[in-house]
Amino acid sequence: MGDLNLDSEREICRNIGDQKKQSQDLHVLAVDDSRLDRKLLERLLTVSSYQVTFVDSGDKALEYLGLIDNIDEENQYQTSSSSPKSSLHDKVSKINLIMTDYSMPGISGFDLLKKVKDSSWKDIPVVIMSSENLPSRINMCLEGGAEDFLLKPVKLSDLRKLHSHLLNSHCQKQDKDSIKYKEKTTLLETRPPPVMSMN
Repeated sequence: MGDLNLDSEREICRNIGDQKKQSQDLHVLAVDDSRLDRKLLERLLTVSSYQVTFVDSGDKALEYLGLIDNIDEENQYQTSSSSPKSSLHDKVSKINLIMTDYSMPGISGFDLLKKVKDSSWKDIPVVIMSSENLPSRINMCLEGGAEDFLLKPVKLSDLRKLHSHLLNSHCQKQDKDSIKYKEKTTLLETRPPPVMSMN
């Protein structure tokens, strides 16, 4: 009986380790104009071992994603992760989830959602957050393509709920990369050798 419990505990620890490793590979772009809400979200996401990049407006999020030209020359992105620094392009290409406040000056969270869903980022899940529980707003965002709508303040239990969206996004991206690689190698394998003419 003791060995069975020990084996079960080892399996649980292995599963927790696998989940933590998967979380470390996941990158969240968090958009909120409130410094306090950004700090709270940063704490929750980093405790959950996610890589996080924070911006304070919808414009800066669009710029970060490469959907509009640079707004400002100075570095305006805050990244929190335990992994080594990499180039901005590498970080952007690995975004697995966008979490955005609904009410922000300039581009609202809903406008950001629409622009993301009409771009090459359309497959990335977008979660809208708001302190206002307005059913019409929630429905509009969900019908507009939001993966979820969270009420502020965001809690750790909310993030646990989002973990499946993150993993799905991560797995879809890996599947697409794998398919592209297979297509390239298959094309190379099926291409006939060049014909050499002797003149």
